[in-house]
Amino acid sequence: MSQPTYLVFRGCIIDTPTLGTLRVRANGALGVDQLSGRIIGVADQETATSADLVSMWIGQAVSSSKVETVELSADQFLMPGLIDTHTHAPQFTFLGLGHDLPLMDWLEKYTFRHESQFKDTALASSFYKTAIARVVRNGVTFAAYYGTIHVEANCILVDTIRNAGQRAFVGKVCMDVNSPSYYSETTEESLQRTEEFIHTVMGDNAGDDSALVRPIITPRFVPTCSAECLHGLGQLAQKYNLPVQSHLCENPDEVAFAKSCFPKQKSYSDIYHMAGLYGPRTIMAHCVHMDDDDIELVRQCGVGVSHCPNSNFSLSSGIADVRRFIDHGIPVGLGTDVGGGYAPSILDAMRMAAAANRALIATRRDARSKDAESKVMEAAETKPNDAAADHTEAAPLNAAELLFLATQGGARVMGMHEQLGSLDPGKLFDALVVDLAVPNSPVPDAVTTLAVHEHLDSSPVDAWKLRAEQFVFLADDRNIACVYVGGKLIHSL
Repeated sequence: MSQPTYLVFRGCIIDTPTLGTLRVRANGALGVDQLSGRIIGVADQETATSADLVSMWIGQAVSSSKVETVELSADQFLMPGLIDTHTHAPQFTFLGLGHDLPLMDWLEKYTFRHESQFKDTALASSFYKTAIARVVRNGVTFAAYYGTIHVEANCILVDTIRNAGQRAFVGKVCMDVNSPSYYSETTEESLQRTEEFIHTVMGDNAGDDSALVRPIITPRFVPTCSAECLHGLGQLAQKYNLPVQSHLCENPDEVAFAKSCFPKQKSYSDIYHMAGLYGPRTIMAHCVHMDDDDIELVRQCGVGVSHCPNSNFSLSSGIADVRRFIDHGIPVGLGTDVGGGYAPSILDAMRMAAAANRALIATRRDARSKDAESKVMEAAETKPNDAAADHTEAAPLNAAELLFLATQGGARVMGMHEQLGSLDPGKLFDALVVDLAVPNSPVPDAVTTLAVHEHLDSSPVDAWKLRAEQFVFLADDRNIACVYVGGKLIHSL
């Protein structure tokens, strides 16, 4: 018997097509072409058979034998896959350690020493399989990984991700100055090995957006890269049409160090920009201590920000102002930043982003004196646009916005928002089946949650909006029942 060509999911379908919009199809249907891995159609309140729906969506008759129906239970919903815009695969080796240290000390004590061990390919082969499986189990369908400086270990990481079926960017880390002697490379080695890695991973198709795993240009950060290295990496990014990832304005000491390395540049951002590393396919992690010049250059160049709140708290780096980025039209997604962050979960990142946002609001409120408040009121009378911006900044991130950052926002940061991030026809089917009623679920059932229960019959859409909020703030990997990437099931409970 031949395998079905199409999948049709029936039940609750949730996504966030725009920031702050939670789109709920309480009794919807969604079709997937398993050959292309793309969504062929979505419908609300459909009673037609799955085969009839597929026939309508593709414009020709389809036999029911070619269609498999996936019926979601009353406690399950379909949503886009979670996107981790910043994580370090080798740092799973010291997950949960060193969080009493500031960034630069943490790098010296843990990061460089552990990453250097990946010159041992046997370690890479055994370790990466476990690490990637854990990331997938947490519902991450697409991730931007940092590897190490070692080409062979990075290629093992790529093969491991491909075998797991996950979508990913993978970067060979580059660091040719201000690095320990046991974990460094010359400028020439860094650039040559990066190009070797690109060819090994992608051959002649390095810029092919349809590839499941693709290379990404990865200068570690400004303090460990010479001007020659940064410029060379910028040229490689342009030559092969590749995305770029690095760190920006994470910690005050790091910012001061970076500026001391390039004293002629106007800002930290300008260092990357002058090297040709800024553009709409650039991902900058953290962005905690951004001055106005940094913000403006990031905005002008279309650079995306990976907000990594767990790491920012854990290493005492500070609190990134997500509302500021949003108000300036800067794309924002979420990152786990393992091992600066101790949880390889974008669910945790959503909750940490909420906590960071609220902590920033409370800190600013408590720091504002009566005199400052009167000045704000005076400014509101003379500069109403500024007053409106302050009001927007003070709005807490809600569940719909957090889900957006974890999905569609992440896709924007990765330069893949036309392909991923929402459940719209034509997009790749990277998605999760969430089950809120698994054994020992951290999410209470709908009946005992009175606010949900009272809406179950009268307004199922409102009930599901509340359950989606519970998912954001309570769920964990136990609730990720199925993980699909490109229409293929890569994990199930």
